[in-house]
Amino acid sequence: MYIGPKPDGIGADLRLAHIDHCAFDGLSAFNDLDRTYFGHLWELFGLPWEDAYLAGRRTTFHDMTGPMLGRLGPLAEGFDAAVLASSTPDAEPGFPMPFLEHALDGIDTVFAISDQGAAGAFTALRLTATTLPAGSHGRALVLVMDQATVWQGPPIPEDIRPTRDMAVALVLDRDGALGAPRVRQHAGVPTSDIVALLRAEVEEAGAFTAICRPAFAPYWAKAGVSADVLPVPDGLPCTGLWVTLSEHCAHLPETSDRKIVLADYDPHLGYLSLCRLDTAAASIRRFPW
Repeated sequence: MYIGPKPDGIGADLRLAHIDHCAFDGLSAFNDLDRTYFGHLWELFGLPWEDAYLAGRRTTFHDMTGPMLGRLGPLAEGFDAAVLASSTPDAEPGFPMPFLEHALDGIDTVFAISDQGAAGAFTALRLTATTLPAGSHGRALVLVMDQATVWQGPPIPEDIRPTRDMAVALVLDRDGALGAPRVRQHAGVPTSDIVALLRAEVEEAGAFTAICRPAFAPYWAKAGVSADVLPVPDGLPCTGLWVTLSEHCAHLPETSDRKIVLADYDPHLGYLSLCRLDTAAASIRRFPW
């Protein structure tokens, strides 16, 4: 199900107002409906079925959505759009995002970004902040999720396989104190071009904080720029950078002029994704929930 935008303008130009994250651990058991659905699906494609596939527990995207909205408190009101980004399929049939249309008492646009690996979160943020039609509330939500339960199928490279269940919520509005996300995405990038693209991104940034997975850190070192590099935890290919950003923002001084650059490279797809935030424009707002 897709809930489309209303044609009331383009270019929301939203800023990042708040970010939070939460870890989960096997909230739901599989049920008879799952056994019927997945068993028939396996049969359709001529794959051998084993009941052991459904022996464990899972945390679905729907399982994570409700608690994340609860963590946002009063901030979970008046969204024009909500986008889900993930690197692996949901462990539950269906699509969880229309749930938000009811949970948030109406919303113009909901959709998901997938099949882009870790780049999906950058795509979701870019579309939500600068491309979607401007709505009456001037607010949007991006949910980034990693789910450890992955169905049998083509092998998933270890560097992009989630090993933990994690959700991140990014709230955007017109006055967000964490800055306007400047997202740049490059396709078909060979590793030999990464350093030059990094230098071009931060040539006027001065000192800044870089957030990246450990395998990416050597590219910042080769770029010869003044950056404090924050490592990203393993096993969170889609959420890891944003979890680290959430923790970093929680410890920023209330007035900060620090620039932050998130960067990720997918060698399997050749995608280089960059997001720059400038926190200098306003004071960092603290929330009690």
